[in-house]
Amino acid sequence: MKLFDDVSNFTASPKIYGVLFLISFFGYMFFNQAIPITDPVESNYTLTAKEMVLSADWVSPRIYGNVWFDKPIFFYWLTALSFQLFGFSEWAARLAPALFAAVGVVLLYWFVSKTNTRRSALLAVVIMGTSFEYILLAKLVITDMVFFVFNCAALGFFYLGYVKMDGTKRWYLAAYVSMALAVLTKGPIGALLPTLVMLLVILLQRNWTELKEMYLLTGVLLFAIVALPWYAAMYTLHGMEFINNFFGVHNYLRATVSEHPKDNVSYYYLAVFVLSMLPWSALAVKALIQGYKDLRSRKSPLLLFLFLWIAAYFGFYSLMATKYLTYTFPILFPVAILTAIQLERMLAQGKTKEIFYWIGVPAALLMVGYMIAAYRYLAGWELGLATAGLLLFLVFSVWKARNRTAVDVFKLLCLCQLGSYIILSLFIFPAIAESRSGKEIAKSMVDLGVEKIGMYQFYSTSAVFYSGKVAIKLIPSSEVTFRQAKELDWSSKYTMPTQGIVEFGAKPPLSDRLIIVRGKQREQFLLETARFNYQLLKDSKGLSYYSIKE
Repeated sequence: MKLFDDVSNFTASPKIYGVLFLISFFGYMFFNQAIPITDPVESNYTLTAKEMVLSADWVSPRIYGNVWFDKPIFFYWLTALSFQLFGFSEWAARLAPALFAAVGVVLLYWFVSKTNTRRSALLAVVIMGTSFEYILLAKLVITDMVFFVFNCAALGFFYLGYVKMDGTKRWYLAAYVSMALAVLTKGPIGALLPTLVMLLVILLQRNWTELKEMYLLTGVLLFAIVALPWYAAMYTLHGMEFINNFFGVHNYLRATVSEHPKDNVSYYYLAVFVLSMLPWSALAVKALIQGYKDLRSRKSPLLLFLFLWIAAYFGFYSLMATKYLTYTFPILFPVAILTAIQLERMLAQGKTKEIFYWIGVPAALLMVGYMIAAYRYLAGWELGLATAGLLLFLVFSVWKARNRTAVDVFKLLCLCQLGSYIILSLFIFPAIAESRSGKEIAKSMVDLGVEKIGMYQFYSTSAVFYSGKVAIKLIPSSEVTFRQAKELDWSSKYTMPTQGIVEFGAKPPLSDRLIIVRGKQREQFLLETARFNYQLLKDSKGLSYYSIKE
């Protein structure tokens, strides 16, 4: 296993942390400037950060000029700071997720090298860093990657303090700070779930005396110093409106009333797990089974900790009413460690065929999925080049894997992953993002030169971000209702200006108005507004642009 000897010597140097960070960061930033901001989620964060910069209000997040209580402040700060330094661009918007994804890779390597071998640390980095969900969230402008790093850091520091790594328990203090930053990123869940894992570890090992050694008073003080000032400032500025919206709608309601009832199926997070870990999913399942057997046969605080971490997050979010694809994302950290341990064992035993089947077959299926995505979103020479490239990597890897050692097969699979990622970044990610972005709508909004703009039965926040013009969401007048101010429901999430279509076209002057209609709503729109005199200005990509004649 000469490869492992070389790796072990190389990774003994502290320079590995810098190398890992730089490779990961530039890898995740690759071609990000070509990926437009998408609706409906990314655009909320980018527009809020943009308004933070323009308003110079770095305390109260705002969207469409209104204070917005969807998420805490930290991710907005990161994105707004990036905008302040580099301008309002896709590259700047995607900087923070890529930066924290690189930090997450370094954090994983550091933690595993302290608790296991450097070889398994490097394997864990490859597994987590190239898994489908990690790659995706390293590019998406949402809070989850930043939250992932703080969440995993909190639990990692807890474990190091628990086992008294390097002869000290001061790791606990870093855990409290990490939890505070997680709370500043995504809310109370940033402290609730790590605390649950910590208590489960102590409970199952009946180690109640450990509570006395966790610097609880100092830790709570540190937590309060970092996390509470922003919450206190928001309550001071906005009072019960902040409490009702932030804690009521975006925390309590999310846990008790499903925002997306169709996702409430028992297998939801099992399916998410399989997709998120591709192409390592099958190996990860094998690793979980083997890890559980190892845990039953021998007492291992690390295995117990990792399994409790996975079980706590998986179980908690399965019980929540609202389910999201990214909620269980933090379990990739412990799953990658368990999978790396299993893979290291297989490589050491030279199990070439097992590696090929457990990793190679899922990798091939994933590449086929990429080809389907290319066929769906690309056309012309881009489709031909992307498909040919993916097919070439697939055939080359299978052909070269014949009569090779287990390590050689693994290296080929990694090369295949790298090649497919390049093709994804160059062609498929930008095409998918373009189909979900309002960047082209924004260009039309600016070019047509109309100030008062309505979007009929849809809304593109990204168009507002790109154009700098706040549009009004137009709905059929029969659907216009007045919600009670104290009513707790999901409609509180949506703060864009809304108006009935008839009311929008009722007051003169009418010539300064632009209405954007999707093709599937065009018939209903024309029927409902038959009494107005419309002029079709433009048809483009399934959208019609109308002005109202006086």
